[in-house]
Amino acid sequence: MALIAAARGLYFLAAMLLFGGEAFAALLRARLPAIAPVKMAAPRWAAWAVALVAGCAWAGLAAMQMADALDSQVMVRSATDTLFGQLFLARMAALVLLAAVFALMRGHRLAALIAAALLVLPAATSHAAVASPAGFIAIGGTLDAVHLLTAGFWIGGLMVLALLFARKEPNILLALSLFSDWALVAVLLLVMTGMIDALQVLLGNKGAMAPPYLAVLGAKLLLVIVMLGLAAVNKFKLMPKADDRTIARNAAFELGLGAIVVLLAGALGQLQPVL
Repeated sequence: MALIAAARGLYFLAAMLLFGGEAFAALLRARLPAIAPVKMAAPRWAAWAVALVAGCAWAGLAAMQMADALDSQVMVRSATDTLFGQLFLARMAALVLLAAVFALMRGHRLAALIAAALLVLPAATSHAAVASPAGFIAIGGTLDAVHLLTAGFWIGGLMVLALLFARKEPNILLALSLFSDWALVAVLLLVMTGMIDALQVLLGNKGAMAPPYLAVLGAKLLLVIVMLGLAAVNKFKLMPKADDRTIARNAAFELGLGAIVVLLAGALGQLQPVL
């Protein structure tokens, strides 16, 4: 179970970096053409490779867990006869398409759309989808998809800002202002959907709440609160002072915390909410 949680968490982290990085890079080009395009070849291909390896590992380990064995027949049946497997095939197809876009084009919009699919497809089999009222998985799946996309924009956008800080971008304050405006909306949606998802999962299952699930959920929420605090300090205290160095340090710390949060979310997906 721990290996599946790790693979799941790494997949989501890579998909979030892909989506958020491409989305914010596209936003920068559209709103702030004075800022030279961000060089993203290395991080985008690294994230793509992690998504591919982690996604395959997640599927293989999940198939082995369901069948207590792993061979070609088990993998084929898992990929064709289950919703999880069918979504895995769709994600692999999206990864192939994304690689073609990276190799043939320089634009970010199409890449962001494909990366969004990579990120939201697993929402159809999430705890929130399963716990949807009256069995309508579209309700929980949609909420979880919005939650994933907003988290991805936040984390991927922080990666782009880190790249801008690293190259000593002279217009970094403009980029920070643009990111903070859009991230504010993303974070509001992130918190709202996260609360609804958590309540839906906890209240939609019969039985006592499982302590391991509650512990991991609590740790995740605590780290998100710290991230929100850092974002607020950057926006309302440091940006008016143009304190680039401290903002860069806080943003890097915020990105690191975000990575831990995503890995914890990967563990949540493998834990049972109730006893």
